[in-house]
Amino acid sequence: MRFTALDFETANSFNGSICAVGLAVVENDIIIEKKYWLVRPHANHDYFDPFNIYIHGITPAMVKDAATFDELYESEILPRISGTIVAAHNASFDMSALRHVLDAYGMEYPTTRYICTYKAAKKTWENLGNHKLNTVSDFLRFEFKHHNAQEDALACAHVLLAIQREKNLYTVEELAASLGMKIGTLYPCGYTPCSARKR
Repeated sequence: MRFTALDFETANSFNGSICAVGLAVVENDIIIEKKYWLVRPHANHDYFDPFNIYIHGITPAMVKDAATFDELYESEILPRISGTIVAAHNASFDMSALRHVLDAYGMEYPTTRYICTYKAAKKTWENLGNHKLNTVSDFLRFEFKHHNAQEDALACAHVLLAIQREKNLYTVEELAASLGMKIGTLYPCGYTPCSARKR
């Protein structure tokens, strides 16, 4: 199985106010690369809401000398999400964050596909009380620091790999089909969401 797990943290309620990025690259069912960046949000969206700081612990002082998203995107982020499937827990948020930050900088969307591990977990383990990342990770006995972008990306990767083992499948496409899910797409002119058929 090959995919890149992705997680963003934001400075405020605007989804494009990205202040941290975490990635976990998976090849042949093994996490081969982990990346983490603090990000200085776009100048028009750089207010840090106290609630967001409470959630992730990132402050303006911590990102004042960090690169902006546009400085990281072409060389660091795009090569790791292009030509593969992106996985995110609650992918609607993370893909929205990516679209909004690219819009803020006037940059073109990449061509990539994505799957939501929240929806996949909900289809796989229906009897869990909820399917939040920490709940699913507790069920899988995977310990991580929630709301750290790197840790969340790793947890997301472990969720998808656990579903793969549960279903004994070898590709994300096979996994999605077995769960009645449609893989989402992001492309220069727009996107189609990752969706799951209701039973």
